[in-house]
Amino acid sequence: MRITENSLNRTYIKNLQRNLSDLSSSNLKLASGRKYNHVSEDTGNAARAFVVRDQISKNEEYINTVESAIGELNTADDNIMTVSSVLKTVYERVVSAGSGTKSQEDLNVIAEELKGLKNEIIQTMNARYGDKFLFAGSNNDEPPFTVDDTGKIFFNGVAVDDAKSTTDFNENKVVYLDIGFGMSSRPGGINAQTGLKISTSGVDALGYGVDANGEPNNICSLISKIEEQLRSGDVQGAGDTMKHLKKSEENLSACIAEMGTRQSILDRAKDRLEAENINLKSRQVDLEAVSLEEESINNKSYEMAWMVTLQLGSSIIPPSIFDFMR
Repeated sequence: MRITENSLNRTYIKNLQRNLSDLSSSNLKLASGRKYNHVSEDTGNAARAFVVRDQISKNEEYINTVESAIGELNTADDNIMTVSSVLKTVYERVVSAGSGTKSQEDLNVIAEELKGLKNEIIQTMNARYGDKFLFAGSNNDEPPFTVDDTGKIFFNGVAVDDAKSTTDFNENKVVYLDIGFGMSSRPGGINAQTGLKISTSGVDALGYGVDANGEPNNICSLISKIEEQLRSGDVQGAGDTMKHLKKSEENLSACIAEMGTRQSILDRAKDRLEAENINLKSRQVDLEAVSLEEESINNKSYEMAWMVTLQLGSSIIPPSIFDFMR
């Protein structure tokens, strides 16, 4: 069979282009570290890789959200513990006032100190985390606790001693956080099984309303009452009110326990999301990353084929007129 010169040249050029393409593609893979740089090169793996990338992006958003929530709860917990510490000081001062050795002047000094401690509690419960009030429920516009000129205490604009339930307060709804379980709603609000409660109501911690005897349940209101009793010299009454104050502190202890539970849930959620991210990134490597060892070997093979093809060209392409003239 006769092989023409043109046919031989076309075959040579075709092989030359293929070897050059293989070498260029291999060089690009080594430079980018990817198996493919265009979707058209591997549509199946590219489609799966896009799904994995989307999952990684969502997971990282959840991780950032959870980390922010952990910081918020840790700050709220620190503030609640501060309130608990202040209350211990309150008890010490009231016990000191009831020792029987204090003059009215001394009692007035203690009452003034209690007023300062009460204000410290209110300031602590008005603490912020970023642009959010920690103990305002669903209210982020203004400090939750305020005191009028008569000393009456308000939460989100409603007098704490007048309320009968937490629903009496404005902007005191529960706020839930999606931590990666697919938060869903149901009639009446969010399904609590699919989201984590992130809001903390100040009146849940400090109390509200009055008991059957008309005694206020709010910690700050009780401190105000003790303050008034000491200024009037009613040491016995201050001691009785302190007993009710200790009972009201149970709300604070329950709040501390609940926050600890939520912190544990968030810590576990963060661990779970980070573990998922590790697995997803491993899957991403399998779908997208090139094996440098294997591709380096292929690259050397393509380079060798390219060099051999160039050398063959000198014997396939006919000599030019200049070669005959020598």
